Amino acid sequence: MRPGGRALVLGVLLAGGVALRGAAQCADGSPPPCRASRPALDSARYVILPFAHREGSQAIDLDGADCAEFLSEAFGRWTDVRLTDKTRIYDALYRRRAGVPFRIPFDAALAIARQLGAGRVVIGQLWNFGDTLRLTAGVYDAARAGPPLREATARIPSATAHAGAAFNALAASLLGADPAPAAGTGAEATGSLRAYNAARRGQRALRAWDLSEAARAFRSAIAADSEFAHAYVWLGQALLWGADSSSDAVQDRATIARRASSLVERLAPTDRALLLAQRAMFERRWPDACDRYREVLARDSLSFDAWYGLAQCNAEDPVVIRDPRDSARFVFRGSWHTAALAYRTALRLAPSFNFAFGSSARERMARLLLAEDFWWREGLFDTLPFFAFPEAAGDSIAFYPLSGADMAHGAHRPKTQARALAMNRTVLTDIATAWVDAFPQDPMAHRALSYALEVSGRIAPTVGEPHTAVGEMAAAQRLERRARLRAHDAVASVRLFVKAGDFEAARRTGDSLLRTIRAPTSGVAGVAVLLGRPALAARLLAIEDTFWLHGSAGNEPVRLPLSTGLAGLRLLAYASVAAPRESIAVLERRIEQLLATLPAAERGPARSALLDLPAELVFDDMGLRPTHRTTPPGPDGTMTIQWALAHGDTALVRGNLDTTSSSNEYAYLKARSFVALGDTAQAERSIDGALENLPQVYSALLDYLPLAGSLVRMMALRAELAAARGEATPARRWASAVVALWSGADPALQPTVTRMKKIAQME
Repeated sequence: MRPGGRALVLGVLLAGGVALRGAAQCADGSPPPCRASRPALDSARYVILPFAHREGSQAIDLDGADCAEFLSEAFGRWTDVRLTDKTRIYDALYRRRAGVPFRIPFDAALAIARQLGAGRVVIGQLWNFGDTLRLTAGVYDAARAGPPLREATARIPSATAHAGAAFNALAASLLGADPAPAAGTGAEATGSLRAYNAARRGQRALRAWDLSEAARAFRSAIAADSEFAHAYVWLGQALLWGADSSSDAVQDRATIARRASSLVERLAPTDRALLLAQRAMFERRWPDACDRYREVLARDSLSFDAWYGLAQCNAEDPVVIRDPRDSARFVFRGSWHTAALAYRTALRLAPSFNFAFGSSARERMARLLLAEDFWWREGLFDTLPFFAFPEAAGDSIAFYPLSGADMAHGAHRPKTQARALAMNRTVLTDIATAWVDAFPQDPMAHRALSYALEVSGRIAPTVGEPHTAVGEMAAAQRLERRARLRAHDAVASVRLFVKAGDFEAARRTGDSLLRTIRAPTSGVAGVAVLLGRPALAARLLAIEDTFWLHGSAGNEPVRLPLSTGLAGLRLLAYASVAAPRESIAVLERRIEQLLATLPAAERGPARSALLDLPAELVFDDMGLRPTHRTTPPGPDGTMTIQWALAHGDTALVRGNLDTTSSSNEYAYLKARSFVALGDTAQAERSIDGALENLPQVYSALLDYLPLAGSLVRMMALRAELAAARGEATPARRWASAVVALWSGADPALQPTVTRMKKIAQME
């Protein structure tokens, strides 16, 4: 809450006529602090927890979690029994670090059931005697506790695939007389011991959020028993959640889609709907998949699988159609707003699911929710690529895509994009906060919340703000034990210090990081560029950094050999600080040689992608470069203006400056163009729009090299303009910032540092 926020809330309450009392009480009559109320428990909803393996029993293949899985399948046969979503149970167990032998205390079991909204909890135990297992289980009232409502026992062989019948009978006993017709095979899913064992491995991998291992195990189960319907459902879920695009996954998707119709009768209603939804997803029939997920939600509004599936079927649908309400406009068929709300619901139901994505969880969330203004949504109108930025439409978010050619010509930023982004950031913060609340000792959760707070502008500690981006990143660094991820956290800390205006802290943290890095490491090169060390940046570039290569002027797809892409990145590192000139010229020639090896039809877009932006970045220092042109592809507005400046066409420049991109690297280039026209006041306004709003600088500041270099160059230009006007305060401010960041810069940049030191001493 910002300063004064409490007074505002109080004023609203008083204005609304709400009676305020000095001594409040909770809704139940108890004194504060009040506990958050939970929804009423559903007496028809069951949560089946892993059985406790009694002490003194020898190790066995079938563990307590396996027993719970079997019993869940058996319960699932009954059409009027609602089972708590397995993913949410996995989440509850993961939060408590519950594992074999799963001795969950009775009070904890009741608490889990209440947390999940289940009125009934099944608690069991198992013993093994030689090759026989003895099971006991009871159904308990989660609200009242007390003795079991029903109890049952069973004996089964410990190493057999034929335990399903015993679990089906155990379920029937626990439910009493048959409550309704049963559907599917329940726990009698396979007669193959190999398939049975592979499926158990897959379920254990899912409980640990290891989607790759789960997919391998379920694939093995299907290979052992091609009629094992449950294994198809579980494999499909692992493939969808993991966005697996491997050759095995492509084959698996086709197999699931082909076999689904013949397998559904072996499944309970929920799994049946999920399998049919998977088939629709794999056949790229996204609206049909959404319909299936809504069927599941109509039966169980707390189903993680269905909420997450509803998000995927909307977000992944790339089809662009003409707007039924306005034929001159285009829309996406899938609703991104529905997807965002479904993601939020799913990930608040099961925050631990974020662990399925490992260290990329934060990036995945950012791409799904489009919380920064450089992300767009891409789709296809027939076969033509279309792109759109989010915009607000009432209380929802809309996308009105344009063709790639139209996007390349600018004027595509919606007027309500900022409000749409604010809505997305709220969703992102909700998800990340729930993750940290559930797992306060996990560094990944703190990283995600740090990012959500960063894009929301809550960077550094202020009065009334319990969470800030800097604080959450510090927590992540403190908790992280892996050196590679600690390095990435240090990069994030440098970025956050820059956005907070603490340039000395940014340099100290950056210098400390760069002293420890000896080999190419993704994300680190941007720190070197920020600190004026492009030669080091060129050495530290990693394969993953090629993601940030600039696109072609016409937005055409570009495919490059890795060596060519890395050469383009090295050029971009030097061009971002426009020094040294010799290195830039050498790399330009090297890239031309590499481009000559490409097919003729691919050279134009590839040349534009690799050489256009570097040429624009060095124009004021090196003049027109060989890639400057007036012919397609493009050129973009900045290159057009630079060409005009070089040829004395100031009228064209004045008429087109307002149409150039407004992102930070282009803000610097635009300011340089105003200076060339002699309009230093407009140049200052262009720069101040970025420098006076550092908290909103892109989180890609150190990923996208031109952002890092252009930011410091803007500071230097702003200091020089202020000094020329005799404005000591802004001159000293920005000159000091350059000195702080570039004090250890490469020799080619030291003349700039010397000038800045003189300006910083202005009276």
